[in-house]
Parts: sequence; structure tokens; C-alpha cells
Amino acid sequence: MLYPIALTVHIISIIIWIGGVSFVTMITFPMIQRSNSSLEQVMMFQGTEHRFGKIAKLMVILAGMSGLLLITEKGLSFGAWVMIAVWTFYASLLFGLEKIIFKKIFTKPSGEELDTKKIFSILQAFHWVILALSYFAVAAGIWTAHY
Repeated sequence: MLYPIALTVHIISIIIWIGGVSFVTMITFPMIQRSNSSLEQVMMFQGTEHRFGKIAKLMVILAGMSGLLLITEKGLSFGAWVMIAVWTFYASLLFGLEKIIFKKIFTKPSGEELDTKKIFSILQAFHWVILALSYFAVAAGIWTAHY
């Protein structure tokens, strides 16, 4: 009885989490890049980041807890290891590493102006990489579950 509940929670949390990352990567960052105002870019990014960050943290926690239950039932496989690696990477970003990175890239040295176009280009490229890793983890999970 616990397995179908854990599987349902796991899949729904992954849909919301990776769907949100997809939206930010494919929709939000291109909108930010079109803006010419550095202040507008930062405000748009912070608005999205603060709103989605809370949701992402909750979904990562739910995915981790339900994933642990699924692993205890089904055991470890290649797909599970891929999902654990991606989950660990995201969890480290969401629960500490991201703040360190953002502080570093959004703090300008004295007398210098931030190149927000460059910063958001780098962030968008990074998001494409983590999105690709996420899709790979989803594919590995599906493959493992069905073969």
C-alpha cells in the first residue's frame, strides 16, 4: 500500500520540480535577456527565484523522501544512482550552494558595474545543463522501471 503512494508523490513532485526548472530555463531567462534594464533583469529574476525557490525546495524534499521509500522497496539500480546524483546536486544548490554562488556573481567589486547580460547568459547556460541532467535522470528512471 505504501509503494503506490510513494510512487505517486515521487512522480508529482518531479513533475512540479523539473517542470519549474523547464519553465525558468525556457521562458523566464529568455524574457530576462530581452530586457535592457539591469534593474528590471535582476527584479524579474529575484521575483521568479524567490517564488519558485520555495516550491522547488519542498518538491526536492518530497522527491527525496519518496525516492528513499521506493529504493527500499525496489533496490538500487543504474536509474536510481542517476536520480540520486541529480537529486544530491539540486539539494546542495537549493539548500546552500546557490546562495554562495549568487552572492559571488551579484556582488560587484568596488567601482565596477555588473554586466547583467553576461551574468544571465551564464545562468541560462547553467540552467540548460542542469535541465539536461534532469531529463537524463527522468529517462534513466523510466528506463529502469520498465526494463
